Amino acid sequence: MHSLKWCPDRVADILEACGASDPGSSPGRDIVLKKVVIMEFPPNIDIVESDFPKAWAKLVIKIMISGMVLTTEYGNKSKDVCSRITLNGGAVNQILKREMHPQEPFGKIRTGEYLKQYTRDYDWKAQGFEYTYMDRLVNYNGSIDQLAALKQKIKKGITRRAQAITWLPGQDVNTEHPPCLQRIWIRPLSESTCEVHLSWRSRDAYSAWSSNICGIVDMLYREVLDDMKIVKFVDVCDSAHIYDTDWDAANKVRLP
Repeated sequence: MHSLKWCPDRVADILEACGASDPGSSPGRDIVLKKVVIMEFPPNIDIVESDFPKAWAKLVIKIMISGMVLTTEYGNKSKDVCSRITLNGGAVNQILKREMHPQEPFGKIRTGEYLKQYTRDYDWKAQGFEYTYMDRLVNYNGSIDQLAALKQKIKKGITRRAQAITWLPGQDVNTEHPPCLQRIWIRPLSESTCEVHLSWRSRDAYSAWSSNICGIVDMLYREVLDDMKIVKFVDVCDSAHIYDTDWDAANKVRLP
């Protein structure tokens, strides 16, 4: 067990992020929270939220509370979880408007610049990149436009076969920077609505989560969905993590 000195604002955020009830607010009271001292594996966390900035804050808070400390391939440390975040309600509109949490480090302006990487005419080679997600999606294996295929597939009605991938086994298994995004899956739910699922092998939850989602959702509306509306958005990550260099800042994140 781990005892934390009462801090009303911080504890309230922790309890809400973890789905617990408020134990009271007596001054000077000690709050006792369960803490796994020796962890065998990273925990699974599940968040359902209709507010995009709040979803990010909940994810950060949960990772800082319950994430397993692991050494990365870069030699530094990270706190890791396996995450599934479901966004619905007004969250997708917030994504399209790039409504970011005020403590999100990437910010609305830099995210707007980042969105350029999800356009067909972005010159990623001139920027020194090995690839971009967009290039893998529209030029997979040098010739396959997966986004065009997705668009045609979902026009035909309800299907579970509309997906696009980024991983090139012969190339990515040995590269230093393989793609984090693995798969986009879209299922039409009616003529005007759909759900979108993203699968990630790895994700910087503190500094990349929000901008990644903004870029992909913006691209899907331009390239694939036309007038179809996303009513459910599911983001699954095998390793959602926060690097040790961000722990101090991440510990200060509050719910909006």
